[in-house]
Amino acid sequence: MSDDTPVLSPLDESGIAAAVDAALVAVESASTLDELKSARLAHTGERSPLALANRGIGALAPADKGTAGKLLGAARGRVQQALAARQVVLEAERDARVLVEETLDVTL
Repeated sequence: MSDDTPVLSPLDESGIAAAVDAALVAVESASTLDELKSARLAHTGERSPLALANRGIGALAPADKGTAGKLLGAARGRVQQALAARQVVLEAERDARVLVEETLDVTL
């Protein structure tokens, strides 16, 4: 993420939804574990839009903190679930590929 990335308001439901959608697209399009790691850093790392919005909760009025916390918690949860599910798939693909590549012909 660049330093000029606009910081989402913790109460900006449409902005948070867009950030989640972007994260889900990045996760689904990752075809290797390295690409998934990059997507994880970009969308859940400390400079990601969701993390920056989460930091903004402290500056909110007390009445808004609960709403923002629930909104961001749900958003981050969706992204984490997608990351975990995609990691399982990519690890299974990698393991299957390694088994095929490292198969020995013992009939010789």
